Amino acid sequence: MLEGNFVALKSALLIQHTQQFMNNKLSYAMLCDYIWEILQDWQRLNIVDNRISSQKEMVFWFLVFELQFQDETSLLHDKDLNFKLHHCILFLQDELEMPKGCIGVRPNYA
Repeated sequence: MLEGNFVALKSALLIQHTQQFMNNKLSYAMLCDYIWEILQDWQRLNIVDNRISSQKEMVFWFLVFELQFQDETSLLHDKDLNFKLHHCILFLQDELEMPKGCIGVRPNYA
């Protein structure tokens, strides 16, 4: 699977899981499990090129990192973080321009 296809496929589910979590319809544990699944699937692709292929990929990896790094309370209650995550989601859905400061990098397993 090419990097672009990976990001497109995983973005839809990442958005769905994130929105369900933010609306208290998905547990934090389930969200974390999905993030780990994304990272494991990426590792299986064995891509060693660290160059981001698109702005969407950059925002995708930013969102993955923030969801993995932030704790449950911050994800649910930090208004600035919520705004930024929501903007990332809207960008991935082609509804807004690329958000400022949402620069993610590919995980490197090499």
